[in-house]
Amino acid sequence: MRHPYEKFILGELISIGLALLFGLIALIRGSFPLLMLSLFLLVISLICTGVIFLYSNRSTEAGKQILRAAILFLLIIYLIIR
Repeated sequence: MRHPYEKFILGELISIGLALLFGLIALIRGSFPLLMLSLFLLVISLICTGVIFLYSNRSTEAGKQILRAAILFLLIIYLIIR
């Protein structure tokens, strides 16, 4: 039997894996766009975790994860504009 939140878990794992890959490439090459892409993938991972928490009736943890994602997203946007 499949887990009811399997799509969100898979999205979380894929985004973490891609963030790790792009982050390492960004550190090696010194590429700012790849670094921002890896941070955006971390935001996606945090949102997926928040949705999983929300659907499993753990609303305080969901709120914390989504708030972390929003703060990180705003920081990324600030760094891109600056």
